[in-house]
Amino acid sequence: MKKAALLFCLYFTITAFCSKDVTVYICGPQGAKKYHYSEDCRGLRACKHEVFKVTKSKAESYGLTLCGWED
Repeated sequence: MKKAALLFCLYFTITAFCSKDVTVYICGPQGAKKYHYSEDCRGLRACKHEVFKVTKSKAESYGLTLCGWED
């Protein structure tokens, strides 16, 4: 029983602190260089295209970096 409780605590600790993939915003469809945490970010004001929601990992896989206004 103690072993099961210990394993449960270990599992909970590991999963509780694992980072979840965050939704970010990019100006698309092409030419974006930055991603933004907020859809209202100052850096997205000049976007002349549609703003897309993507995961942070997907944005980074496109070679995008975090907007300077959100550092």
